[in-house]
Amino acid sequence: MSPIKSKVNQKTDYVSEQLRASEQRINFIYTLLMIAFVVAIMSYNLLNDWDDFRYEFSVPPIIAMTVCIVLNIVFRKQCYTWIKYVNNAVVMCSIYMMCGCSIIISMIFLLIPFLNSFYYRPWLTVISSVLCLFLLYVSNIIIAFPILDESGALNYSMFTMIPETFDFAEETVVLLFKNRSFVFIVGAAVMMVSIYLSIGGRRYAVRQGKLIEASISHRAELSTAKNIQEGILSTNFPDNDVYAVCADMTPAAQVGGDFYDYFTVDDTRIAVVIGDVSGHGMPAALFMTLTKTLFKVYAQAGYPTDKVMEHVNRYLQESNPEKFFVTGWIGILDLSTGILSFTDAGHNYPILIRANGEVDYLKSLPNFVLGRRRRVKYIEEQIKLSIGDKLLLYTDGVTEAQSPKEAFFGDERLLGIARKAKQQDQAELVHTIRAAVDSFENGNGHYDDATILTLYFKEYLRVEPMKSETFFLNKQSFDTVLSYIGSCCQEAGCDEETVGQITIASSEILANIDSYAYENGGDITIKTKCHDQTMTIVFIDNGKKFDPLQEKAPDVTLPLKERRRGGLGIFIVKKLMTDISYQYVDHQNVLTITKDL
Repeated sequence: MSPIKSKVNQKTDYVSEQLRASEQRINFIYTLLMIAFVVAIMSYNLLNDWDDFRYEFSVPPIIAMTVCIVLNIVFRKQCYTWIKYVNNAVVMCSIYMMCGCSIIISMIFLLIPFLNSFYYRPWLTVISSVLCLFLLYVSNIIIAFPILDESGALNYSMFTMIPETFDFAEETVVLLFKNRSFVFIVGAAVMMVSIYLSIGGRRYAVRQGKLIEASISHRAELSTAKNIQEGILSTNFPDNDVYAVCADMTPAAQVGGDFYDYFTVDDTRIAVVIGDVSGHGMPAALFMTLTKTLFKVYAQAGYPTDKVMEHVNRYLQESNPEKFFVTGWIGILDLSTGILSFTDAGHNYPILIRANGEVDYLKSLPNFVLGRRRRVKYIEEQIKLSIGDKLLLYTDGVTEAQSPKEAFFGDERLLGIARKAKQQDQAELVHTIRAAVDSFENGNGHYDDATILTLYFKEYLRVEPMKSETFFLNKQSFDTVLSYIGSCCQEAGCDEETVGQITIASSEILANIDSYAYENGGDITIKTKCHDQTMTIVFIDNGKKFDPLQEKAPDVTLPLKERRRGGLGIFIVKKLMTDISYQYVDHQNVLTITKDL
């Protein structure tokens, strides 16, 4: 069972629980009512002389109600269905019998349907209303009628049935029985109101049950979304001899639109990303997930930071019906050289904490936000980091945090805290800023998602250089270049099958370069390296710009005569190799293939 269904099922029977709780309350009221009857009747009997008339009309109700009171007390928690039927039957019969002592007691029949309406069982209210109306009629007509003569005056001959101690106020009795039709009409009205309340209460309980279920379902979905988002925003931060990363994201709602990411681009480069989607809650969280994924896909595809921004922007603009926009910052650090390439898309300037103690904002050329304009050109900038430098990234939820007096945290306050904490490591720095923001807000709540990420550059990465050889590629040297690649693979420990696959793929690539890059041959550099059970081969030429990956794959299901020319060679390479990528750098075509061993 899914987490959402599990949480919803905890309250799907809300209506039954509502009815059960209501029945417990009404059973308790019936218990109090019967206790009051018993106490009143017993008090009356104790204060007056005992006689057979009062025994006949009071003792049976006392016994019945006492038994019923005991049942209600014993089964108060179980709340069995039959208890409410027993309560109704005992109270109705008791009231009817006590009407023999005083016809005014019949007015209590008006109370029973009203009480039953809170059982939220319309059929029970209807049945009890009809019975109570009938008993009210019997009490006022059949019992009262013999007491009055045809003229409406008291029929004194009936008083022979009544003990001398039974006192009647003639005026009150005459007034009551002369208006018994009015009493019956009032009773009917009360019954109708009770039925209306019961039906309305039942509908209310059902409606509330649906609302509660929808609310619980919504909260369960939000909770699941929060767990997914926390899983996406990994907390397994790297900390090694070369670099360390730490981050924290505090959403304003249960899920947020801020995001951060860090990942390796290749053997020597890592990327750090931070972004802020406009808006809050579930829609922003969904858009955040898409944006974060796009950053990683395009960065690991080998694009420079400006091209990553352009591709992400174009995709978001095409898939943005709610007109969200995203501010973002991406930096790719070459761990072997310390060169940080970065592009800013309308985001807050990072803070660069130098190892020599200098702390200031890393300002860059302004670029437009992501997702609102299709054709936007972004600019990549570079800076060299030294050993011990730290980079602090954050979203505007940090600088725009508000105090109870509605003052902003501000850029200068953040810069001042960074200067004071410049000697701290990446984790301590994140904790210090998070604590400073919380203290500044002083319980005022988060008005926006707040995200912090720090990158600590500890040491240059020592990388074994790739083996490199340059050839003049033409038809005469083709086999020589191919043999060189094969020998490099054998030296790296590739088995015979892998060497054969790499040789076939390399021959297709060399043929493409010879056909499209040069007219009469030209220089080609072959770089090879085997690392972590992966063989990497790089082909670099100075010929015409040509991206073979843009070639449309041929339909190999068609007969040879019907297939279009081109594309088959790179199709074979993709099938044989683990990965293939292309870049055009410094007026050179750079094609890289990898094969897992």
